Amino acid sequence: MLKKVLLLIVSFTLVAMIAVAPVMGQDEGRIVFIPKSTDVSYWLFVLAGVEQRAGELGYSVQYQGVAREIDIAEQVDLVRNVAATEPAGIIMAATDAEALVQPVEEAIDAGLRLVTVDSGVNSEAPFQHIATNNVAAAEEAARILAEIIGEEGKVGNLGILAGSQTGLERDQGFIDYVAENYPDIEVLTTQFTGCDPAEALNAATDILTANPDLTAFYSACGPNGLGAAQAVLAMGLEDQVTIVTFDPNPEVLPLFEDGLIDAMIAQNPFEMGVRGVDAIHALINGEELAEAVIDVPITVITAENYETPEVQSLITLPGEDDEMEPEPTEEAGS
Repeated sequence: MLKKVLLLIVSFTLVAMIAVAPVMGQDEGRIVFIPKSTDVSYWLFVLAGVEQRAGELGYSVQYQGVAREIDIAEQVDLVRNVAATEPAGIIMAATDAEALVQPVEEAIDAGLRLVTVDSGVNSEAPFQHIATNNVAAAEEAARILAEIIGEEGKVGNLGILAGSQTGLERDQGFIDYVAENYPDIEVLTTQFTGCDPAEALNAATDILTANPDLTAFYSACGPNGLGAAQAVLAMGLEDQVTIVTFDPNPEVLPLFEDGLIDAMIAQNPFEMGVRGVDAIHALINGEELAEAVIDVPITVITAENYETPEVQSLITLPGEDDEMEPEPTEEAGS
């Protein structure tokens, strides 16, 4: 499974690197999905939802993304370039909630239909935002972590990016809930990694070195959980340190199965993709969207429920058991 996911990441990254050439006139049959990055397998689940629903409704899909979540300026340019091709709609996740405001508002002012998924912008311009309630999800992560460690100890905090709407909500939601409910738990200063597993490994190693009595790690994204688990394993502290992470990405699952990660907060990225297409389709047909924000529920994954059908459907990339790999979408101007 991991080999196939890695091959998919490489394949889609190559597709995402192809330049977007402007075309004249709005293409009512084409939807563009812009993830936060192409180096994290989480976004392939969103893409799968986009592609499935778009296929059912008769749209083609293009996948255009920057390589890493820290490539904020590049995503600003990418949104403008994609908007210039005048697709039927844009579904996107913002790398930075403030930096992406201007290109998003420009696209919508130009008459484009644009909705955000997972990570939004500090603007009411998008027609809809479809995401996890990250504050509530972070509170649930705090609750399960506190339960595992007996409501006392020292917790390392591995965050996403200081400018990420999702990251800030998961960070503050966790910190505030612990402060209000668990006076014997100390949460260390957040270390932002950009959801880069190498950065997370370095940050986790530094935290463990400086805090030999560390009890747990809270990870705001899958790559951070991966880095934290690798650091714990390298230092031989797997019997001491609990790890609770967002996102049961395929590369994280072996570490969970081996007991290095104790619990995972599973979003439903596939459902986000489906709902994103539904929103664009409704707008194309002249419908008004009843809700500005759609909350997609989470599932807490532990050893007790890991094998259930509900959980397995969340962690299995649709089509990953097929014999043939999906073909990359033909890009505009290619």
